[in-house]
Amino acid sequence: MTTTPSVIQILSRNNYEDQHLVSLPNALPFPALAPSSIRIKTSIFSLTANNLMYGRIGHIIRTWEIHPLPSSIPSEYSDPTKFGRIGAWGYATVQESNVPDIEVDSQIFGLLPIGTLPLDMKVQLNQGLPGQFSEVSKHRENVMPLYNQYLFYPPVSGRTSDMKESRGYDALFQIFFTTSYLINRFAFPWVPAEFLHPSNIEDNWTPEKGEIDQKTTVLVFADSGKTALALGYLLKSCRPEGSKPKSVIGIGSQASRDFAKGTRFYDKTLMYEDDSGDLDEELGLAADSKIVVVEFGSRGGAAARWANKLRESHDNVVQLIVAGEVVKETPEEALEKFKARTKTGATVFNASAAGVQAVNVLGEKRYSDELLTEWLAFKNRGLVQGLELVWGVGMEAVGKGWEKLCKGEVKSDQGLVFYLE
Repeated sequence: MTTTPSVIQILSRNNYEDQHLVSLPNALPFPALAPSSIRIKTSIFSLTANNLMYGRIGHIIRTWEIHPLPSSIPSEYSDPTKFGRIGAWGYATVQESNVPDIEVDSQIFGLLPIGTLPLDMKVQLNQGLPGQFSEVSKHRENVMPLYNQYLFYPPVSGRTSDMKESRGYDALFQIFFTTSYLINRFAFPWVPAEFLHPSNIEDNWTPEKGEIDQKTTVLVFADSGKTALALGYLLKSCRPEGSKPKSVIGIGSQASRDFAKGTRFYDKTLMYEDDSGDLDEELGLAADSKIVVVEFGSRGGAAARWANKLRESHDNVVQLIVAGEVVKETPEEALEKFKARTKTGATVFNASAAGVQAVNVLGEKRYSDELLTEWLAFKNRGLVQGLELVWGVGMEAVGKGWEKLCKGEVKSDQGLVFYLE
């Protein structure tokens, strides 16, 4: 019987738009599975602007190291200084296992390789949290903990379209919800003892900056992004009375106005260019207002521009950077911009570092249980009004989806998800 060769996505490390779908006819036979390992095959995953970020600053946050080039890669793509693989959030199916707790056909959720080539993972089970493990292969020892943590679920017979849809939403949104949960719960805590630093690096972030009350207006930039939407929801719906902000205002592009407004996660939505007038009047600010500017990747430095203007008339302006603008840059340009982020008086949020601190504050089980409860509540209410899953099947569809993402042709109300089995 003829076996169809595996196909993987390969990107140029200097230009993530330079994509290659590479066939691996020499991948077989696979080696024997190492001890404490599983062999998985990616089945469902999403592509978002976050994946472009992995390609743009992968040399800084080490995302190129997570899934190295396989030994069967054709010679023209074999130079790891020129080519690499990025990961995508989603599900994989276990094909082989010598880990007693993880059966064949179990489902794995986490950061996975893009392609149909099976991947061997070295597993360290989390004894305190059944259903979770860490990937502990040596080539991943310097990768941020968030990217090495996985969930696993037992096999389920009779796969249904509902299950596929549910996993598609997990792949598209769960990691972004987790980031915003950490921001809402710990960077802006309502329990003072649960305060943590957004990146675990000493700078000018203080418990006072993390306070939110009825005098606080929160400005969310790039408001149609999934992490931004999740934060808008959490700020308005998942804080005790007295710790909710006066208003949550979304700020973004003209193209995303109707969608962002339709989610009802914001009290008001504005455009990046709306800072040309009287911001106090536009935002409903008082002299003693506290203003929190949260940046999720606004165009043309809009968030920093607004923050600087607001500081001219207000003493209490807090600026938090979660993500930068998605633009085509060389690795050198991306590094310089990355270094420059904290020179503006802003604090940078690091979800992996925040997650480690949150576990230390609450304990591993309580943190995991409470996060899961909030995620399921959000998911069961229907996530985001107007958001549509756009499915693609097979690696050819993945290639086309990547091209659309790079060209900015994916609409704000669309979520790209792919099925490879």
